Amino acid sequence: MEQYQSIILAKYIAAYLNEKGIDINMTKIQKLTYIAYGTYLAVTDKRLIDEHPQAWPYGPVFPTTRNKLLKADLNSICLDDVCLQEIHKDKKVNSLIELIYNTFGKWSAAELSEWSHKEGSPWEKTVSTLGFQWGNRIEDEYIKSYFSKIITPKENGNGDEKQ
Repeated sequence: MEQYQSIILAKYIAAYLNEKGIDINMTKIQKLTYIAYGTYLAVTDKRLIDEHPQAWPYGPVFPTTRNKLLKADLNSICLDDVCLQEIHKDKKVNSLIELIYNTFGKWSAAELSEWSHKEGSPWEKTVSTLGFQWGNRIEDEYIKSYFSKIITPKENGNGDEKQ
């Protein structure tokens, strides 16, 4: 699989949540896109999307996606949108989004933002770096390491949880 455009993944997450009747806003979409990015990176050692998250005051942000969706009606995005058909057929991504929905879908944007700021998180490590400036990239090594510790991969089939 090639990487998806960040805007496509964010729209897919919005459409999925809309189908489930979950309230969404830009902050929530950004954080769930970040969680999908981190989980996929930890499980596959590959990036799911073409954009790296940046450290912004309210947590990880994908600026291109934010800018393109800022004035969009997020509640009107649906799975029937033509641009989402390829990602909708991707079984790995569907499983990933279902896992994220089951774990974080009902969290508010504020709760997700607070979660992304936790001590030891990739965002916190990034903002604590000497010479940090808002908009700095959150490095994949931080993200992969963090998410590897908090996810339970289904691929191994033995049900062992990572500690």
